[in-house]
Amino acid sequence: MKMAGNHNVAAWLLFGTIAISTIFPPQASLAFTLDPTTSHARVNVQPDEAIDRYQQGLTAAAAGNFNLAITNFDRAIQLDARYLQAYIERGNVKDAVGDLSGAIADYTKAISIDPKFATAYYNRGTVSAKSGRHSDAIRDFKKAIALDPRYAPAYMNLGNELDDLGDSAGALQNYDRALKIDPNYALAYLNRGIAHERAGNRTQAIADLQLAANLFKAAGNLDRYNRALKMISNLRTPAY
Repeated sequence: MKMAGNHNVAAWLLFGTIAISTIFPPQASLAFTLDPTTSHARVNVQPDEAIDRYQQGLTAAAAGNFNLAITNFDRAIQLDARYLQAYIERGNVKDAVGDLSGAIADYTKAISIDPKFATAYYNRGTVSAKSGRHSDAIRDFKKAIALDPRYAPAYMNLGNELDDLGDSAGALQNYDRALKIDPNYALAYLNRGIAHERAGNRTQAIADLQLAANLFKAAGNLDRYNRALKMISNLRTPAY
């Protein structure tokens, strides 16, 4: 997790995107939610009741009823112990309610079912990072990238971990890779700006933060837009 430390720019938990719990509420921990139409959605054919309970779990999670969601995912898994998607989504919900060890266990089970599923490694990496298990997070982000070389959020979060460990060059390299894949990745610009600020590159930091602010504004995310502007203002204000 990126921390503000003694820097002018305050960083946030910015893991890239798609699950149920991150510092920015239910878009999610940046764990990824699976698309039932994908090849990874069903490793084997689930019984109809398992599918029904899984869908009920998704509905409950979307409504913020996490206890009910877990109950439904539990039942889906009881009916089919190899229901990959149910493990991923239950892990996402456990992450959302702060059960980080439980989330890691579910992602680990998903990996045992499909060792080539990049999303499971990515999700486990985000939770490991929040748990302070940085070496585990780095390993999982690297594995996700090895399985999917165009996994932009994995590059960005690997950059976050390296930056927190003081490897500014490695962090910047990974942010660059994320942005090469997705030139409109606002969070990657923001984090790269933070890394530049930490490395003493104020001009580059302001440029990246401004790009992030512009993208946040275009997306209608005024909260992040205003936060990015505040960071820019802090950098432009001389410290005394």
